[in-house]
Amino acid sequence: MDDSCISFNAVRTITLLILLTFSSIIVSCGSETSGNYCQGTTVSVSGRAEDDLYIKSSFNNWSLSTPMTYKDGLWSVELFLAPGSYPYEFFSAKASKRFLDTSNPLTMFDKDIRYSKLVVKDCRYPSIELAGRPEINGKNIRFQIKFTPGISGKNPDFSKSEILLGRDAADYSFDKKTGIISIDHTAGDFGKYTWFFKIFDGDGFATEVLTVPVWIEEKEFEWQNAFMYQLMTDRFSNGDKSNDDPLPGIDEKANWQGGDFQGIINKIDDNYFTDMGVNVLWISSPVANTENPGKGMGGDTRYYAPYHSYWPIATGWTNELHIPGLDSPIEKHFGTEEKLHELIHKAHKKGIRIMFDFVPNHVHTDSYLWKTYKNQGWFNMAADGLPANSSGGYTCGWERPVDCWFTDYLADINYRSDEATEAVINHLIWMIQEFDIDGLRLDAIRLMELDFTTTLKTAIQRKVTTTGILFYMIGETFTGDMGWDEIGYYLGENKLDGQFDFPLYHHIVRTFLLQSEDFRTFTKFLETNDYRYQNDFYKGSIMGNFIGNHDVARALSLANKDFDGVSSQGGAEADQKVWENSPELPEEELPFKKMRNALTFMFTHPGIPIIYQGDEFGMPGANDPDNRRMALFGDDLSENQKKNLAHTQILGNFRKEHPALMHGTRKDLIVEENIYAFSMKNGNDTVIAVFNNGDKTEKVTIDLDESGFKGEAETLFSEEKPETKDNKITIELEPFSSELIYGRNNII
Repeated sequence: MDDSCISFNAVRTITLLILLTFSSIIVSCGSETSGNYCQGTTVSVSGRAEDDLYIKSSFNNWSLSTPMTYKDGLWSVELFLAPGSYPYEFFSAKASKRFLDTSNPLTMFDKDIRYSKLVVKDCRYPSIELAGRPEINGKNIRFQIKFTPGISGKNPDFSKSEILLGRDAADYSFDKKTGIISIDHTAGDFGKYTWFFKIFDGDGFATEVLTVPVWIEEKEFEWQNAFMYQLMTDRFSNGDKSNDDPLPGIDEKANWQGGDFQGIINKIDDNYFTDMGVNVLWISSPVANTENPGKGMGGDTRYYAPYHSYWPIATGWTNELHIPGLDSPIEKHFGTEEKLHELIHKAHKKGIRIMFDFVPNHVHTDSYLWKTYKNQGWFNMAADGLPANSSGGYTCGWERPVDCWFTDYLADINYRSDEATEAVINHLIWMIQEFDIDGLRLDAIRLMELDFTTTLKTAIQRKVTTTGILFYMIGETFTGDMGWDEIGYYLGENKLDGQFDFPLYHHIVRTFLLQSEDFRTFTKFLETNDYRYQNDFYKGSIMGNFIGNHDVARALSLANKDFDGVSSQGGAEADQKVWENSPELPEEELPFKKMRNALTFMFTHPGIPIIYQGDEFGMPGANDPDNRRMALFGDDLSENQKKNLAHTQILGNFRKEHPALMHGTRKDLIVEENIYAFSMKNGNDTVIAVFNNGDKTEKVTIDLDESGFKGEAETLFSEEKPETKDNKITIELEPFSSELIYGRNNII
């Protein structure tokens, strides 16, 4: 090995000799009053004896004054530091190369240079940790929490401490000799049970909050099993007219329309979601927004209300920081904190996970964070030679996405500021723990430093997912039909769990809704798309599949060719028809049939199917905000819409019974211009999907041996028994229709 390889080889094999908390190096510290330090910590990196390694940091003024010592294949150094956060790197003097600590996902910036982040905790404070995974026997839950006192050695003061199950006091026992807090609880019903611990010691010092979430379910949930429903809270259902408060002078399409938490609760109670097979709800960010209207982006001179909840002013709220001037951090148009708790509790009782939309990229200039910290490096500001707007920041095009402001009233957060990063992360951790949610959809993920994502993931792994339950994080990286590199960059064990599959979206629209792409082209795309996320970026990625969302023209109107009939987003016409000549509900069934084909594919493709409210039955609409019309239910649906809703309900419930559709491998069986058949197989469970994307009735014969199918075949949508001969099955497909073939007794 030559000298140039030393540092890069070391990067791959860095290890630490201590158990890391917050997944970073944690250094014990001394009393602020005494100035003494507690025990140090040893930081180590593998290397060769002839290497010459140092640790450089702000604590040694980035000098080579802190050498590392070699022993048994490791270069090590013991550090004694005061509480705080320190940027650091390793340096090979022999190779004259710097490298970061790749075993530590935490990073921070110093003078715009990225370093690893070392966190030194105050050892006066006690700590708690989960001592092993909870034991679940039927509905009985047992686990233990280990209390470690601070430097004074004081025991817990339970008169001040909080040990809660949900929002109620929990039963527990404590062993003074071992410092073990024991929980032994028998659940009364299925659902989620989450314990919250904050323990004070005799000196009045408190541990950080620790949550212990446990689900009691008939079938164990994995995020590959999810069926996610996206709703915009203001545009879903108005359950409480007392919080309706539209802004004067704003067009109804761009104004508050009354949807709220109570409306969602009503639909949970009515089993609207469970009847569809939905087990994850993604709701609008509940964080309070400005009360002022704002102009649209670019040359849009219309005024909008923040009904979408993307103009937050309460970001930063925690138990320790209640923002002055706000009674609550929750958007008042949606309801109260109590109502949000009720919504989540009722969803959990029905086995439904809750995900919040969250806006990390920016805050409104009416916000506390902007007003307090705008001159302290927390926001991306105009550089020399760039025009500053009235707020001191600037707007720009997509050529500089990380430091670009959307508009002059949406202050872009600078995640090179460690203080700004911690403020937003602490707010998010508070919100996750306070409302006991199960995942996040992160808005505009590529418009921020990657460090925000990795820091958030690390904090969640430490403070939220203590029992091993995945807290699912999916990001929005809006791309074209070949945006794999942009999307994949944010996927990883210490990054996002999944992303919205925009390349797949574009091809689904072209193939099933517009018919501008045939199945031969579509399947060639799938070969690449299937491979890239799992193999080029992150093996554990769980992608999100969709045929529409709140930022693109409605799938039904695309299928009806209300726009140019070619562009997967509707082109310029989808913008032109937002306010005038907006798409109406089609009378003929053809566009609904095309949507049913697209839905069938989405529910049989690997990944999480995500339905944007209204796409379960087909709603018309041009671009934002016309694509955000109030949702419809029951008798307000047309006959064609009711057919599509029934189709979605069948697919949603069928999918959750078939491991092949959640964990299976696809094999193409027939690929023709307008006919496509493939199998999904997992163990003994095989499902065959067949599509006719043409305008003629077709008979399709499938060799069951080729698919690995065994047993007696049944069809999902047709009541007629399929024709089977010589282990080949023949089905007749009407124009623009699909069928699923399965064996009822072959499910694992």
